[in-house]
Amino acid sequence: MRALGLVLLALVAPLVQVVLVNRSPWGGPDLVVLAVVWAALARGPVWGCVAGLVAGLAADVTPPADGTVGRTALVLSVTGLLAGRLRASGRPYEGGSAGRPLLAGGLGAVLGTVLQVAAAVALGDEPWRTALAGPPAAPASWAALTLAWTVALGAAGGVVVARRRPSEGTKSQPAPRRV
Repeated sequence: MRALGLVLLALVAPLVQVVLVNRSPWGGPDLVVLAVVWAALARGPVWGCVAGLVAGLAADVTPPADGTVGRTALVLSVTGLLAGRLRASGRPYEGGSAGRPLLAGGLGAVLGTVLQVAAAVALGDEPWRTALAGPPAAPASWAALTLAWTVALGAAGGVVVARRRPSEGTKSQPAPRRV
């Protein structure tokens, strides 16, 4: 059931991003990046990569699509893979420590946001000046606000996912069969 929720989150995030968040005057988080990072933190690198591919393709074709189709899918697949690997590396989360999940969520959000700008410039879709400025009608600080929103919510999501996730050593045992 959780897998269906992650797929729906990855498919709905681009639509909500375009309809609600991109129209706000104060900027807002990149919901597509957050959906991928949260999926990677919740389920691991493979799920993060798949969520990045699904969400990225949905974002690439959601109007107003501007640029090379597949650019966002590639960037978010790499972001999901790396955020999931960061989550999976080392020892499991401890109940009282929120440092590593906080770092994983924040770094994943930064990585996704920065890689999207870099990919847009590398593929020739936008020059650096416009890629860093955000939408044309937005204030000059829009890109910084988006990054701040995304990193803060990515880090908070990492902590929430870590607290909800059962520890690796306490897997449930099947109930004994009665004869």
